[in-house]
Amino acid sequence: TGKRKYKCSFDGCGKAFTTSGHLARHQRIHTGEKNFSCLFPGCSSRFSRQDNMMQH
Repeated sequence: TGKRKYKCSFDGCGKAFTTSGHLARHQRIHTGEKNFSCLFPGCSSRFSRQDNMMQH
C-alpha cells in the first residue's frame, strides 16, 4: 500500500489519496464539476467521471 500523501483540503473531508489524479477526481465531488455529457441524442445527463458516463 502506498502513502496517502495527497490530502483533500475541503473542510471536514479528511480523505487522502496515493496520487494527485485520484485527489483531483475526488475533489469534483465537492465542486460539483461535471465535464462529461451523455452523447445519446435527447439525453442531458452529465457526469464528473468519463467511466461513469460510459457505463450510463
